[in-house]
Formats: sequence, structure tokens, C-alpha cells
Amino acid sequence: MLEEKIVSFEPGDGFSIVGAEIFVDEQDFEGIHIAANNLSQDFTKVTGRPCNPIVKTRPLAPPVRSCIVIGSLTKSPTIQLLKQQGKIDPSHIEGKWESWLTTIVHNPFDGYDDALVIAGSDKRGTIFGAYSLSEQIGVSPWHWWADVPPKKQQEIFALPVTTSNGEPSVKYRGIFINDECPGMDSWVHEKFGPNFDTNLYHYIFELLLRLKANFMWPAMWRGYPYPGRSFFVDDPKNQELADTYGIVIGTSHHEPMQRAMNEWSTTQPGGTWNWDTNKAKVTQYFEEGAERAVPYESYFTMGMRGEGDVPMTGGDPVKILTEVLSVQRNIIKKNYGEEEGVLQLMALYKEVQGYYDKGLVIPDDVTLLFGDDNFGSLRRLPTEEENKRSGGSGFYYHFQYTGYPRCYRWINSNTLGKALHQLQLAHYRGANRIWIFNVGDLKPIEIPMSFAFDLAWNINSITATTLPRYFEHLATREFGEKYAGQIAKSWYDFNKLVAIRKQDHIDASTFIIQKYRESDNIIARWHTLMGETQAIYSNIDEEHKSAFFQLVLHPVKASYIFMQVRVAQYTNQLFAKQRRNSTNVLLKQCISLMDADHDLFEEYNTISNGKWNLMLRQPHYGYGDTGAEPSRNMIDGLCYVQTKEDSNPSVGHMGVAVEGIEGINPGHINEDSDRTHPSRGGLEPGVTLPFITPYGEQTRYFEVFHRGTQEFSWEARPQYKWIKLSQYEGHLNPRDDDVRVIVTIDWSEVPINFDAKVMIEIIGTRDGYEQVKLTVRNSRVPADFEGFVEESGHLAIDAGNYVSAPYIQLPALGRPVAGSVILPFDTDYSKPDDIPFLRYPIYVFSQHDNTNLELQFNMTLETEKASRMQYDVRFDGGAIKTYRLTEDENNADNLPKNWAGAVMDCVWKKGHNLGTVKKGSHTIEVRLRSQNLCLEKLILDLGDLRFTYLGPPQSQFVKKGESQKSASIIGQLDSLNIDLGF
Repeated sequence: MLEEKIVSFEPGDGFSIVGAEIFVDEQDFEGIHIAANNLSQDFTKVTGRPCNPIVKTRPLAPPVRSCIVIGSLTKSPTIQLLKQQGKIDPSHIEGKWESWLTTIVHNPFDGYDDALVIAGSDKRGTIFGAYSLSEQIGVSPWHWWADVPPKKQQEIFALPVTTSNGEPSVKYRGIFINDECPGMDSWVHEKFGPNFDTNLYHYIFELLLRLKANFMWPAMWRGYPYPGRSFFVDDPKNQELADTYGIVIGTSHHEPMQRAMNEWSTTQPGGTWNWDTNKAKVTQYFEEGAERAVPYESYFTMGMRGEGDVPMTGGDPVKILTEVLSVQRNIIKKNYGEEEGVLQLMALYKEVQGYYDKGLVIPDDVTLLFGDDNFGSLRRLPTEEENKRSGGSGFYYHFQYTGYPRCYRWINSNTLGKALHQLQLAHYRGANRIWIFNVGDLKPIEIPMSFAFDLAWNINSITATTLPRYFEHLATREFGEKYAGQIAKSWYDFNKLVAIRKQDHIDASTFIIQKYRESDNIIARWHTLMGETQAIYSNIDEEHKSAFFQLVLHPVKASYIFMQVRVAQYTNQLFAKQRRNSTNVLLKQCISLMDADHDLFEEYNTISNGKWNLMLRQPHYGYGDTGAEPSRNMIDGLCYVQTKEDSNPSVGHMGVAVEGIEGINPGHINEDSDRTHPSRGGLEPGVTLPFITPYGEQTRYFEVFHRGTQEFSWEARPQYKWIKLSQYEGHLNPRDDDVRVIVTIDWSEVPINFDAKVMIEIIGTRDGYEQVKLTVRNSRVPADFEGFVEESGHLAIDAGNYVSAPYIQLPALGRPVAGSVILPFDTDYSKPDDIPFLRYPIYVFSQHDNTNLELQFNMTLETEKASRMQYDVRFDGGAIKTYRLTEDENNADNLPKNWAGAVMDCVWKKGHNLGTVKKGSHTIEVRLRSQNLCLEKLILDLGDLRFTYLGPPQSQFVKKGESQKSASIIGQLDSLNIDLGF
């Protein structure tokens, strides 16, 4: 409800519209009658009172004194009469696209005291006006699709305001229902029958209009049950119904001329979809589609790809497409009177963009439909010359995808911070004729769809800093004000967590357990979010529980379980290497969590009395190396250790593992067995903790575990009293949990400039003895220094935390909590050397040669053929070095080198050798020279940087005069136990 408020639930200057007659002219569009009828039903849902039926001709003796008049300027005699009488002034909307006016008219007709008038500039403008009123009285656009209950109201008053809604920011706004097997099709077969017919589609059309969308590529999955979806023949009334409702129908990027690809596949042998060898048949196929579409509002997809959504076969693709376009244009001229007689688009998808860049001529009135890389990054934007085309340009954007390098089809895995940046950039650059969103099964993508269509309607309605406010708006609309702030936080925190990596793309080895507490920290964030979301669910009223489960709780809980499975899976494999008894506990936890995942699926099947049974049937474990979708959930690589036998006497029952390393040759016997009590020589790094300074993370840990059959006691003895332990002794039975011992330093007792390796002895009563090593460096920065300080052989900076003009922060964009840093879209890049640098002061404690600076950028692509994404790096005021973010690679999809890894990691990582960096203060400077660069993180390797997915957390920032203060102890963990969360 981003429009101006036109109703109130408290009496005031307006008049009551509860029970008002709803008046629509007989001559007006049938789609307007449908919307007005739905509005009438919505009043009944909200007020609980039967609503007066829609009046198609004004009665002579009205039973009520007020009415709601709904009509289009183009076909409603009543609206025209009110205009002629001067009772309404529609001049602000006349001739505009999908606009409407809402106003109060006193004494509109004989017998009526007041009227709330909704006048639309055209058919859909009127429909949107009616559904806007429906939303304002308390009916969510998602009321059917997410079981959102209407807000119960006894009185509703029309406010004495006149509002007019300008034209939408994007002219055509729609969805592509895609890859709908096995979820949506299983659900449809159970609820509606074997076909996607009008009984289903009328719900989809209504949903789109309530969201102010107007366009659709219909479902078209090939295969199960044979032959798959075919919108135009599954139900011959589908296309007519869409037109009646006001939905413009097109066909997907590889289905030309208003034909579903299954129409060919089910009538022609395989391999015959070939222009070079079967031109006559293919032409006939095109002709039949055009003839069938003539009565309806359509947007034709032009050109052709290979059968099954692959590159075409044959000779010169540019030559073939040129001929295909010529034939298709002649067919359109034959059926519509001229080549420009119907809306047309050319989907520049994957390799087709390459053909266009190589010279494929596309008629000026045909819309250029650019595509993302299937993962939310723009591949191309229109040039100034292309923006002059009469057909304009638009975008095909993915909220779901099936294909290389890996599918993401299960639940919502979209970070709206990324979508916001990319879509606003597309609009800024002129791609505003049509936006199509691939929503897969539709059902799990409710929040991204609402976001996308609100943005497409008003491109300025959501900004990088107001995304939390937008979430609160949605939460208020769906659930009321009481929990809106908490629900908005849940959505925002979920948005930030999936920005790290899509759920389907997370493997057992993605996040590292023993370095920088990476897995612990991510699991902790999910655990906190799960607890907060579950608490809301427990307290929210029963009426809203089903909707809350669908829109808020399920995505969080499903993702949390998924993360726990992956961490337990990796931990099981790590512990197996170390031959821990607890290996088998993790194995059982994996299985339990997999069962919990299925139980949650079954719970979803039962909500709303089984309304959504099978909708979330998509398997999501077991993708494998190919990235192809799994047919059934499966996890592999689980390990079992034989705990009925002892380890080799050379190693004994007691095991010790330290943070940061899995060990040296863990779980095996070394030739020099006497070097394991304690570990010495080449084995010593396996029991050496990352070094510690007064700055940054102030805890380290080691673990005592069991690898035998006999119980034992253990004792830990630090070399110095200022080495503090969370536990100094313990007792372990073979079936006990492992013990994590937190190590901290009392810096007030450490000698100034102390820099040495210290020791912690761990003594077992049966056969164990180990020495854990830790280098302690009590180095301090000068009192006048302000900036970031080295810790443990590295230094890390989250760019979003430190932004200076003209740069701006996008807090919702990127993997770090702080977000990203960009330059405004309207930055003048003609003189990039005049753009200021981002400046980062740092301090290091020892000299290091061949120091590497890694810059992490959000995963974006070059959107102009002739312009490169470039940035500058300068160190200590030295020479400015210019770098390009991406590298060319000669492949069919024209995607840059290393794209497949970066797109799943959600980040570009760029290394820069700074040479020798001496002890003391330094300055790193970075300058963005191009649009679409989003800087997230800087990581400096000072000799002990340890690889993890996210890299180390941000280093401590010291202010002047605070350099002698020790950092606080944070993140203490006293147990290895993995919280299952249920």
C-alpha cells in the first residue's frame, strides 16, 4: 500500500462506504467488472456483512445513500458524464498508461449523497484502482496465495482526498512460471486436475493484477506428466481469460510467435526444430501462433533458439536469425496489417546477446529484452543509441533458475539488496519497457515478487536505506502493526544471510569450522534469527499463523536446518579424520536433521488443511558436481568410526585439536611415534594456535576429545598465570562430548613488547600428553594512530562500515553485515581521475614481503560492450595502479573468466601485490572508476591469513588516545555441542 491513503477506519470528514453500492457500467471492460466483483467480496470479508451486489445500471430508487463508482475514461459513460458535469477532473490521467484517479463526489446522481469515484485512464488503470482500494480496506494481494486473513473492520470511511497515480516506472511487469516440476505441477494435479487450466490461472491473473503486474510467460515445463505444459492448448480458454482479466500473454525466451514449445515437441519428431532443414514446417508453426493470437493483447517473442532451450543448430546463427526475423515480421504484417502491428521482443538470452553484439539487426520497434546471468547480475544495459529505439528495452531477471553451474529451485534464496541495486541501475540506464521475473514455482517467491512489482511500479519507492522500512510496510499489511517491526527484522536478517550464499549452493565444505569460527558465527546468526522468528510465531494470533508460517517462519527454519545439516556433515568428516569418538554422534545428528527437514516439508503440507500439499516438493540435497537438480534428497560422505576398539598405543586415548587447523596427518601414525607425546618438529603446527595480540578477537580454543575405549581424566597447565582457561581439568568417558577450552590473555599482566611462543600442557591420566603452542605478541600502536590494526597475521576491513563522500553505503547489498560501497548512479565517469579515493589507515606490527591485498567486490558484470569495470589502488601515496574487475573469456554465453565460481560465491576476489610492507602505519586507498562496482571487503595477508569462505572478520578500529586499551573478550564458546534447534 504505497499509494496515498484514501480510507480510514475512524469517523471523520469522510463518509462510510460499508454497504455502499458498487457501480460499474455495462459497457465497460469485463476485466473491470471482475475486479469490482472481487472488491465487493473483499468488503464482505473485511466487514463480515453481506455487500450489496455490483450494480450495472444505476437504480432509480437506491436502497443506500452512498456508492462506489468504478470505470474507465475510455468506455464508461458514467465517468464521462461526471467529467462533463465538472464533478471530476481526470486531466492528470487522461492519455496516461495504467493510471487512475480516486476522489469523492457529493450528490453524484439523484438519490445518492456521496460517491467514491475510481476513474482509470484505461482498462488496467481502473482495475489497479479497484484493487488499491481493496488493499487499503485490509485485503492483502496475497490473501489467497498465502492465506493472509483480511483485517476485520466494522466501519470504513472514504477520506475527502483526491489522488491520482502517475504512470508506472516500468510499462510491462510480469512473471515467468518456470521449472514447475515437481512442486507446482504436483500441487496443481491434486487441486485442479491434470492441466494448468483456467481454474488455476484465474487465481494467478488476479494475483498479478493485485500486485499491479500486467504480463505473464505461462508455465511450459516439458515432460512429467507427458507432454508437460502448453498454455494455449491445455485449456483453449486460457488465452481468452488472460485477455479478459487484463493480462498480456507472451511466451518464454525460447518459445517464439505465441507458441508453447511443447506444441512442437508433441507433434514433431525430435531434431526437426531446425530452420536450415525444416523451414516450411517451422514457418507454418509460426503462422498458426500468430493467427491464434490476433484477438488478444499479446507480446510476441521473436527469433528462435534450439529445441529444449539450448543454442540453435545449423550454420551461421546471425544469418539464420536474420532470416527468421524477416519471415516472422511478414507473418505479423499478414495478420496485423503491418510489421509493427503487435508488441514484439527479442530475448537477448545467453548466446543470443553475443549474436546481437556481433551485428544481428533487430527491427527498431522490437523491444530488446536483456537478461541477467541467471543469478541476478545484469549482463548488458542499453546504450544511448539503443535508448532511442521505439521498441525500448527491458529485462528478464531470475529469482529462480535451473542450470549451470547449479540450480536454485527450492525456496527463496534471493537477496533483495542485490536485486534492488541491479534493477534500479537497469531503470536508470533506460531498460524500463518490460521486466519479466522468473519465479519458478511462484509460491516460495512471495516476498521477492511483492518487492519487484512495487519497485517496477515506482522505482523510487524503495531505496538502499529504506529496505527495512519496506519490509515493515509489508509486515504491517500482512500481519498488522503489533509485530510488524519484529517481522521486518526477520525478513531483513534472512535477506542478509542468504546474501552470503544461496541455500542450494551450500555444501559440507563451504564454511570452515576451525578457522575464524566461520561456521560457528553463521550458525549462531541463524540460531538467533530462528529463535526470534519462532517467538513471534508462538505469540501471533491463530488467524495469522498459517500466513506467518508460509511467509516468515518456514524460510527461516528450513534454511537453519539446512545450514545445520551442512555443518554437522563437515564436522562429522573432520572428526572422522581425527578419529574422534564423537564422529558417530555427528553422523546421527546429520540423519536426524535430514529427517527434520522432511518433517518440516510434511508440516508445510498440512497447513491450511492441506491447501499447499506437495508445493515445496523440490529436492535440495545432493546436487553433485554437475549442478543438475537432484531427483531425491541425499547427503553423502558421512563417516563412521569404530569406537569398540582402541587407537594405536602410539597415540592413545586422549586427543587434542586446536583452532585453525585439522592437524598434521590427523588420524594416522607417524614413523617417529615418539614425537606425538608431545607433537614436535613437523607435527608442532598441528597443535599451534593462531597468534594473539591485544587487538581484534581475544579468544582462542583447543579441544580435548576421546579416541579410545577407556575413561580418563585430564589437566591443563598454562606456562604463565596470565594465560587464562575456561576449564583447567576434566574427565572423559568414551561416550562423552568433546570439551572445548577457551584461551584468553590477561594483557594487564603481560610484559610490554612480549613476543614469544607460550605453551599449555595437557596431561592425561591414562596415556595422553600434549603441548598446545600459542604466540603472544603484546605490541601496541602509537597513541596518535587512528585506523585498523593487524591481528594474527592479517588485517580485514568491511568497506560498508567506513564510507566517505561521494561514495554511498548499500547496507543490504553484499556478504558482510555492513553491506557494500558504491558511487551514485549519476556519477560523472568521463573524468575518473577526478573521483576521490576511499582511504583506509592501517597499522602492522612486523615487516612482511610480498604482501597481498585482496579486494572483494559484489558479483556484478560489465554492462557495456565498450566500457570496462575498472578501479584504482594506491598504497602509501605511491603509484596509482588501475585494474579491471573481470576478465574476458571466449565462451558461448560471453561470461567472464572464473564466473562459475564467483557467481556461487556471490563475490569477485581480486589480489594485488603490495610488495614489502614494513612495521608501522600505512594507508590503503581504493577508487572506483566505473559504474556497477560494489566494494565489500579488504583483506591484507601479513603472513598468517587462513583461507575461509568469507575471510576473517573485520579487524579492530582504534581511535586516537584509545590505543592502549585492550579489546574486550568476545565470542566465548564453552561447548562443541551443535544445537539442533528443535
